[in-house]
Order: sequence, then C-alpha cells, then structure tokens
Amino acid sequence: MRRSLISLCLACALVALWAISAPRAAPTSIVRAEQEAEAIIAERIDAERTRSAPGAPKLSPNGELELIAKKRSQAMAHGAPFSHQDEQGSYPAIDMVKNRLGPYGHIGENIFMEKRGRGSFDPEAFAKLAVDEWMGSEEHRENILSPEFDRSGIGVAVVGDTAYATQVFHGPPDNPARPR
Repeated sequence: MRRSLISLCLACALVALWAISAPRAAPTSIVRAEQEAEAIIAERIDAERTRSAPGAPKLSPNGELELIAKKRSQAMAHGAPFSHQDEQGSYPAIDMVKNRLGPYGHIGENIFMEKRGRGSFDPEAFAKLAVDEWMGSEEHRENILSPEFDRSGIGVAVVGDTAYATQVFHGPPDNPARPR
C-alpha cells in the first residue's frame, strides 16, 4: 500500500513537473496581439495624418482593405516575397483592391517586417517601430499623408520570431464619373 502511494505521489509530481516545463502553446492571444498591433498602428497613423497633413481626410477603416492587408501579411509570413511585387512581377495588393473594390481610384500599400529573435511579440513596440519606419521612408510617408486616400486596412501576422504589417490605402478617382 505504502509503495503504491509513493508511486502515485511520484507520478503526480512528474505530471506537475511536465505541466510546468512543457512548452506553452502560442497564446490564443497571438491573434489578439495581432489585432492590438493593428489598432495601435491605425491610431498612430491617424495621429501622423492629423499632425503632418491636417487637410487630408481621416482614413476610414474598410473591411475589404483589412482583409487584403491581412492576406498580404499572412502571405509574406508564410513564404511570399517581402515585396510589393510577387514572383511574376504583379502587385498583389493592387490586384486584390481592383478585384474587390473596382478598377478606379488611388491605391497604395505599406509593408513592414521585424525579426524579434527570441523575445515575445509586443504589439505596442511593434506598432511604434512600423509607423516610425514608414514615416522615415519617403514613399511610405507619402502614402500615409496623401490626401488621395480616405480608406485603409491594416493587417498584422506573426509567425515564429517574425512579424509583418501591411497597410493598404484606397481613395476615389480624381474625376469620378457622375451619373446623368
């Protein structure tokens, strides 16, 4: 009896030790962390537009653009080139926007990638770095501040030690056709 009690206690201790030392699954919170980073990027972009381009319209979030931005970040996270162009020389974001929102209007895309090493994903730090990098790049800054854009979608994807952010912009054509 005593031997089986000791064996049972030993088994319980091993299970407890395994539970403590077992690798933790990525928190369901990684999805929440990606969403948090997307929201923080949107806030920071709004602040930059308000400060540096007060005449530009506020960027409205757009569900279609959010899906496109998320798809672009996910594609890069899973092996697509970290580029505005794909292997065939096409521009996937532009093609997706035209397919979903129509062939007219202004379209832009900003992409960002960060390799973190072993650290955990910090949505606040990632969002700050992404927007700071975009604002430090002439072409990306132009997209952020352009009055031609009035809608945007942001997508963040974290895979392993690498995080990606994409912001897709859209605006009306210069001379929209008016119904007669």
